[in-house]
Amino acid sequence: MHHHGVKLSMAFPAGFQLLLVIMSIAILSFALIPAASAQTVRPSDCITSTAAGDHTFNCEKMPVYVHIPSVCPKGGCGLILEIHGDGGTGPTQDAHLRLSELGEKAGYILIAPTGGGFPPMDDTLFRLVRMFADVLKADPKKIHATGFSRGGFAVWRLACDHADVFASVAPAAAGVGLPGETSCFSNGREPLRRFPILMLIGLNDRNVPVNTQNAMRDLVVSRWQLMGPEKVSGDANYTHYRWSGSNGALFELFEHRYEMTQGGGHCVPGSTAIGLRGYPYGCQGPNAFNWGEEVMRFFQAHPMP
Repeated sequence: MHHHGVKLSMAFPAGFQLLLVIMSIAILSFALIPAASAQTVRPSDCITSTAAGDHTFNCEKMPVYVHIPSVCPKGGCGLILEIHGDGGTGPTQDAHLRLSELGEKAGYILIAPTGGGFPPMDDTLFRLVRMFADVLKADPKKIHATGFSRGGFAVWRLACDHADVFASVAPAAAGVGLPGETSCFSNGREPLRRFPILMLIGLNDRNVPVNTQNAMRDLVVSRWQLMGPEKVSGDANYTHYRWSGSNGALFELFEHRYEMTQGGGHCVPGSTAIGLRGYPYGCQGPNAFNWGEEVMRFFQAHPMP
């Protein structure tokens, strides 16, 4: 007894059978196209909301704390990347600088990733910046970066490699010469564009040797042939200096003698998160300036030309 399927196949010429098979495959493939497209995950799909307020997204395999100001969902705001140091997180780093609150008033989106010590891959950090800037329609002339300690080292490298994207930067407690760290202006590296830099050095820093931070200062001044320093302000515990040069080169530096409650100048002046558990890097007051406010002021004053 013959199977019905065999009878069917025997009833048509071989060429026609081949045509039927090709048509069946085409129909099946066409039917599967929408399902396949729906399963395609784009990197920006991790950004599940563009509403104003605080968010935590899981992007590039790390939590990213984001604050979107109330004036920003329609686009056109600035964007700041904030990078923590060893032992920190995006939220604890911002507890010291409060750029989320300052950005709410000034119209700057904050993105502060958490990366186990610090996000170890510069390319990952840069992808986050491009992704959030694109999805949140940030002003491309107002993209900035700041970081503390190991996060500050990352800022130096990002600024060196992506001077076409970052309008101005503010590294703190970071210099040259630590084991495993490379930085801008060292080993022949130099940005393609001169841009404004705001730097913070704690003169009593026990975590990052002060001479390595001073070495970075000297590299910036010498490589860009800057004129200065001009003393902007200061007292017995801090000095604000400014150097300037051609082609948009500007370098400002805050040196301070403030220390943490347990001692050591590896700290953030003006922080209200004194002794924060696990990340106690707020300077004990009184402090004559607030680093977070100075960073925001500097970024507002120095968009991309």
